[in-house]
Amino acid sequence: LSHITTTEVSLNTHFAWAEKFVTGKFDRISLGTDYPIVDVNLTWGLPLTSVSDYSYLKIFVSFDHHIAFGPLGKFYYIINLGKTFGTLPYPLLELHKGNETYAYDDYAFNLMNYYEFISDQYASLSLTHHFNGFFFNKIPLFKRLKWREVLTAKGVVGSLSYANKSANELPATMYDLKQPYMESGVGI
Repeated sequence: LSHITTTEVSLNTHFAWAEKFVTGKFDRISLGTDYPIVDVNLTWGLPLTSVSDYSYLKIFVSFDHHIAFGPLGKFYYIINLGKTFGTLPYPLLELHKGNETYAYDDYAFNLMNYYEFISDQYASLSLTHHFNGFFFNKIPLFKRLKWREVLTAKGVVGSLSYANKSANELPATMYDLKQPYMESGVGI
């Protein structure tokens, strides 16, 4: 295709029980909450209007939670679920977020290239545990360095429907998720 034209309407909602904020004149900054945060995004591609070539529905749900474990540190998890209904060109499907930079990104796969994997239904999980020196503080010389330990694991499972596979000729560097993608890391 030489161009893609679409018109869509989105409904986004964010639910965070007992979330606290700092509010200024022009901005509002979240201080977080002790409870899980739920985000829901519904996107409807308006069907067959003069400014839209595609009719579709996208559903996205995210759960984000930070749990304190006292002297064992802090545990974070992010669960993302998504599904796209309709036959679409690949730029409108879910292009899983890769990261080719040197900075760590909580919301992307840090060993995945940009635009490497695609799906129209998926579930992803990201786990991070900050031990806050639980192990290194027990070693006398390491305690003076004030080093901290971090463990991470991320994964995504998904699929591309037959209709979307047959409607798209994917670039040579883009793949559908035929098997789960997983990555893990250890940091100091």
